[in-house]
Amino acid sequence: MKTRAAPLLIAAPAGLLILSIVLYLALRPLMPGHIARHVGNDGVGYSSTSLIMAAIFAAAIVPFLIGWVLARGFFRDNHWHPIQKAVVVCFVSLGYGIIGVALATIFSTVGLHPDDASGNSVAMGMLGFLLLFTAAAVVYVVLLPRAEPEPLAQDD
Repeated sequence: MKTRAAPLLIAAPAGLLILSIVLYLALRPLMPGHIARHVGNDGVGYSSTSLIMAAIFAAAIVPFLIGWVLARGFFRDNHWHPIQKAVVVCFVSLGYGIIGVALATIFSTVGLHPDDASGNSVAMGMLGFLLLFTAAAVVYVVLLPRAEPEPLAQDD
């Protein structure tokens, strides 16, 4: 994978994931023991902060790996058509979006007393997802190789 996007497909996601985990571990004492995991018509559902954050971090790994494996194959085969590029961009951006949920959840709950936890962290998590997913999609669209038109099939 010799391209300027290669480090962004490996180092950037891994680095952000590691930094996010370190940030969570450093700020964990300042966060409530339970945070909102669900907000709906039936009210707010709470779970252990550590369990929610572990699930978020684990969930981010999967789309990063899928995007990396697909991109590696497309680089190896030297073909980037619009569909292949879109799939890689979407998977990698999904991983960033999930990290956005973690970061927004951390920042929206730091300093809350355990009894003051509210459903606001869920809304902030969704906003974090949207912001990081969008930013990553824009970056990867620009940095990945330009998509070439797919050849049309000819009837003989």
